[in-house]
Amino acid sequence: MPSTKYPSFLFLLLLTAPLFASAARCDKADKSALLAIKAAFNNPPDLSSWTSNTSCCTWDGIDCNATTGRVTSLTVFALNISAPIPSAISKLTALQSLNLAYNRLYGPIPPFIGLLPELAFLRLDGNLLTGTIPSTLTIFDLSLVGNRLTGPLPLSFAKANFADVDLSDNKLTGDASFLFGRDKNLNALHLSNNSFKFDLTKVDIPKGLDILVIDHNEIYGSIPAEVAAMKWLQFDVSYNQLCGPIPQGRYTRRFGAKHFDHNKCLCGAPLAQCK
Repeated sequence: MPSTKYPSFLFLLLLTAPLFASAARCDKADKSALLAIKAAFNNPPDLSSWTSNTSCCTWDGIDCNATTGRVTSLTVFALNISAPIPSAISKLTALQSLNLAYNRLYGPIPPFIGLLPELAFLRLDGNLLTGTIPSTLTIFDLSLVGNRLTGPLPLSFAKANFADVDLSDNKLTGDASFLFGRDKNLNALHLSNNSFKFDLTKVDIPKGLDILVIDHNEIYGSIPAEVAAMKWLQFDVSYNQLCGPIPQGRYTRRFGAKHFDHNKCLCGAPLAQCK
């Protein structure tokens, strides 16, 4: 009597076929938006996989929700693209992660990016973006380092639920003290190489902060005492206008003089003793 069992490879194929179909599914509106983005980026060769006759969920730099086919992640990284940020990105309303870092994108950051309802991760670092930061850009994980952004931070940042913020190497000015707060969820804050000016004495260090890099600004006052009790992974307050004794703790002692140098009158290890 012939066996009624399927060959093992055919059985596995039947089991996984729905999964492959789901993974390959692509939302039509999202696909149209991505093709518009590609055109706005002047059809770079590195996006050659983005074609109308294939599923957008298989394209380079694209991740989709396997159930809905909606695009959840868009990465166009280091492709030397010279263009403004495309308006078609606003149509990707299920987007959770957007990475356009290390291109040559220019012009302002469009406010619609901060209005994408699911967006939690945004990298625009290493571009040529100009203008002020939109008030809508209260993204959980935000990197704008290495652009040409100017002006003060939007006041909306005071109530934002940030985890990691990197605003280094821009031309930003004014008060950034409202990024701090004892009960905020902030883990990492990079403000280097701007012109921020505020009194560090008055800030409350977030309980979970383990990276504080704020060198090359105009920050004044003294280093808060609670700094001594924090478990720092990175710490740099050099090239500011700070004064007074450096709080001494297990983790602050890990950092050498270059992390405190070129201030108004900081003293104590690893700098000279206080008088």
